[in-house]
Amino acid sequence: MNRLCKHVGLLLLAACLIGNLYADDSVFIGDGDISALKLYDSQGNRLDATSENASKIGEGWIIQNPDTPILIITPRGTINVYEGSLLVTGNLTSKQSDIYLVSGKATFNTYDMDSGILTVSTPVSRHRLEGDGEMLVITSENEESVTAFTGTVSSYNSLTGFTRTIRPFDKLFMQEQSARPQQIEIGYYLTYATYPDMMLARQIVQELSKPIIAPTPLAAKAKSSPLVIEQPQVEMPVVAPLAEPVSSLTVALQKPFIPEQVQVISVDVQKIPVPEKVRTITSSILKAPSSRIVVTVRPMVPEIPSTVQASIAVQVPSIPSQLTVVSEKDQVVIVQQTSETQTLEVAIPLDVQPELTIASVSQVEQILDTTIPIEEKQSEELEEAIIGVQASDEQYLQLTYDVKQENVEQEKQEEPVIETPVTTTAPASITSSSLISSSDANRLQGSFGVTADYRFQFDGTNSNTLSHRLTIKPFYTKGPFSISLQSYVQTEDFTALTSNATPFPVSTLGRIGYMFSYFDQLRIGYSTSGFYLALDHNRSIVSDMTSFTAPQFGESSKLVLQSQIKTGPFTLITAFDDLYFTNLLANRAQFGSSILQYTSNGYPLSIAVGALAKVENNPSWTVNLYPLLGFRFPVINTRTTQFSAIMQAHGYLPVYPAIDTDQFIDTSLATFFPNYSLGVGFAVKRNQFTAKILASVNDGKNHTMLVNDFAYTAMDTSYSSAFEILTDIRYTGAKFETKAVWNVPLTGSFAIAKLSTGHSADYSQLSLGFKLDKLTFGFGLANLGLLETLQDVFSGSLALTDLFGGTYATSYLYAGYDFGTFNLSARAAYPASPAAYTIPMVSLSARIKLSKAF
Repeated sequence: MNRLCKHVGLLLLAACLIGNLYADDSVFIGDGDISALKLYDSQGNRLDATSENASKIGEGWIIQNPDTPILIITPRGTINVYEGSLLVTGNLTSKQSDIYLVSGKATFNTYDMDSGILTVSTPVSRHRLEGDGEMLVITSENEESVTAFTGTVSSYNSLTGFTRTIRPFDKLFMQEQSARPQQIEIGYYLTYATYPDMMLARQIVQELSKPIIAPTPLAAKAKSSPLVIEQPQVEMPVVAPLAEPVSSLTVALQKPFIPEQVQVISVDVQKIPVPEKVRTITSSILKAPSSRIVVTVRPMVPEIPSTVQASIAVQVPSIPSQLTVVSEKDQVVIVQQTSETQTLEVAIPLDVQPELTIASVSQVEQILDTTIPIEEKQSEELEEAIIGVQASDEQYLQLTYDVKQENVEQEKQEEPVIETPVTTTAPASITSSSLISSSDANRLQGSFGVTADYRFQFDGTNSNTLSHRLTIKPFYTKGPFSISLQSYVQTEDFTALTSNATPFPVSTLGRIGYMFSYFDQLRIGYSTSGFYLALDHNRSIVSDMTSFTAPQFGESSKLVLQSQIKTGPFTLITAFDDLYFTNLLANRAQFGSSILQYTSNGYPLSIAVGALAKVENNPSWTVNLYPLLGFRFPVINTRTTQFSAIMQAHGYLPVYPAIDTDQFIDTSLATFFPNYSLGVGFAVKRNQFTAKILASVNDGKNHTMLVNDFAYTAMDTSYSSAFEILTDIRYTGAKFETKAVWNVPLTGSFAIAKLSTGHSADYSQLSLGFKLDKLTFGFGLANLGLLETLQDVFSGSLALTDLFGGTYATSYLYAGYDFGTFNLSARAAYPASPAAYTIPMVSLSARIKLSKAF
């Protein structure tokens, strides 16, 4: 047991070291429908849109995604490229990274860029993001702009020669020669940011909204001298009588009337009613239309005047000499004015229609071309405002603004109002240069052509026969639909020819397989779509909630049926291993599976229910199910690292020709389950490195890795075990990929379980693949009872070739070179077979691919 633990530990250590060596300098597509992309290498050669090519993006590649957004992962950050974009990759691995965005729009988010600079060039501008940060760049026929979300961004306009620095949450339109950065709303950030942070957005907006305090002026510096004012001299007047004095004088005295009552003064203060602010905000999600525009609608709130209106009246008694005085202050003049903002705003007066809906570009243009006066009346009161923000997966915002106002009885005298009209205009658009026109982009959305394969094969496993095969594969692809047909002709001595056209089978199953033999590949939908159906030789849709099936080993001659249906948190994955029915027609087993997976929206707990079906025709039809129940509990769930605890439970239930429920649940047993497997473990994913360790308790017919290459042969791969330990380590990089799998079944005494032939039942698989420019090569090795075979080889009881090919071993070795439209490859393999061979199958292949884009 100590030796077994040492071997397991050494394999884990070697895989982790390999993952660390290759995990820091790769550029790959982390999300999006890869099959819908257009890829070209640095020499302009068209590449197949496969997961292999998307995982090794190099410098100078041309990437076009006309129908789907993609997320490019680099060692220095991420690039969220929106649909309808075309870009050319530069150096994306160093701290002086650069990329050329030809057309479209993309969000660039950098990290680990201390003292580094990301340069994004467009046909008319160049933008530099210093250090860690995020920016959005748009270059199209209608708009040329850059938006800074975080970090420091400087923008250079090659048409005007100006360089401007853009603060966070500012957007600069390059087509305006004298333009200034304009502030954006939080909704714009939440729409286009790769990983938006609401708390960070609010903090930045609060910092930008702080008022700017003008500096206190200093005291004036000037020379001064005291001013002396001379007092004027007062001349004494001289009084001289105008007439002679009067001899006699009579004076009559009359007292004026003085009112006895006290005057009454009353003051009446009237406040101007002020509309209330918005109190209710509701949100809902709607389906995104084809066109999109962001509009911010807000009610106009008048400023509170600093003075009030007063009326002063003085009343006196009603007598002939009574005096009445009425004094009023000047009426207050209210001026409504809105400050300029950097976002598109629509001001709505209170006397317009109660409902306003902006849902199309044409309606917005009509509003922008209209000057709307703002009028505030003393009798108006804003009662209620509701703003509905509706967003979809394609990040479209449609605003609906409902205003309900209650008219109050107007007073007899209205105060004069000075009206200030507010006019909102859209920036003028110009046409920017582009490498391809819109008509050229449309032609690149589809292609058709033909592929011709010639293969020469020396079969050492079949009496050293020589054969020549010519295969013609016409193909057509357009958007979510892709199909490739095939037909071949084969000969050994050029005197007799065989093909897949003749003879026509007699059995029903043979006829179905005969019809599917003309299909090489078929795709309907995308892997990110709600519905996806694919017929292919590679199984691309695999649920990590099950451990029934071993990883695909080398090339496969089977036509795998795969389908995926997504609706909300539910995902249904169905697969059947071979539509050619090669094994069923040879009286051997074939496998199919269906798994329904649910992932919660909050805490991402995943629950999976499903079953693996084993179909056999030896000597009669039988169908056995292996029901599954699985759970995954995320512990660490970040963008680059995921660590989860997993739990799986398997059962066994024969369903044809008769249903035997006692094999699934038997109440006469103490455990209730005569056949079961209960496993717990953990799974790790770090960028392109994944690992899974699962320990299980078994009884009866259940065990992990039921489906492998040896299960398709006439060999009996069943065994009985009490415990199993599964280790699955994988790494997929741009130039290197590897898979290491080892499943060790143990008995109750902790000895390795045995097959019916007495050979050890542990299953192991190792594969390595390399690519140097256009040269590819690799090898793979799979065994039953690896430790036992090694011991026999070292002791001399088995030949070294039995380690690579024989009853319990299969292997392959390949090399190829891609010239563009022409490809050469060589392959040597020992197929999985119950017989032992000393000479492998060796084949040389040449391929020519002719295609036409439209």
